[in-house]
Amino acid sequence: MPERLEIEELMDAPRMRLFRRLGAHLRTRVRVLCTLFIFGFIIGYPLAGKALDWLINQSSLIPEDTTIIVLQPLELVLLRLQIAGYLGITLVVMALIWDAARLAGRSKMPDDLELPSLPQGALLRGLVALMISFGLAVLGLIYAWDILIPFLLEYLQEDAAAAGLETTWHLQAWIGFLLSLALGSALAFQVPLVVLISLRGGLVEKSVLTRYRRHLWFTSIVAGAMLSPPDPLSLALIAAPMIVLFEVALLLDGIIPQRP
Repeated sequence: MPERLEIEELMDAPRMRLFRRLGAHLRTRVRVLCTLFIFGFIIGYPLAGKALDWLINQSSLIPEDTTIIVLQPLELVLLRLQIAGYLGITLVVMALIWDAARLAGRSKMPDDLELPSLPQGALLRGLVALMISFGLAVLGLIYAWDILIPFLLEYLQEDAAAAGLETTWHLQAWIGFLLSLALGSALAFQVPLVVLISLRGGLVEKSVLTRYRRHLWFTSIVAGAMLSPPDPLSLALIAAPMIVLFEVALLLDGIIPQRP
């Protein structure tokens, strides 16, 4: 009986009630998010063709003595579908960030436990969050394109050459490898924005994040495994920036003044 009462008290706690209201709000946005994904997919398919042409002609992404082969006639079509899907996912993530920034208009949880009803400045906060998100995504892409991808491609090619193997890469696997690293880096660099929105929106307290810092580091490693290709080095190079950016976000939260 006491355990049941504790569970009921936990579920009725202010923060849990806020999370339930957030869930209900997200359910009302499902149709909009699905529409954004479809829109991104539709406009992304023709753009994917140009992106593929550009990638294939990037000699810097193909190490020496490496041959790219096509095994299936539909590979280019499948790759265009994959890129279009990534664009749709990007629009959905941007919409979620926009929504979260508008709703997180107060530094403390409202006394009435209702979600903020778009207080003054909500539109500006949403626009600022989108700009910051875009800037972080660009930084993530620069990190992937200039540091992560060249390093991993060279490492994999040298590893195969050291084993006496002929380096022949499958086109779909090669492009998928590049896209996974680029998208993973762009998403990983969103960590400070997500942390700050969560703190300023009253979803979590800073003391909780610092108390469970190691757990969150482990979560970053798991997320890195999901966002990166299936090899330990890629995982480490995706997870490490997430951990560093998480710590940077905690520092920024202490530096940026709280809204009254």
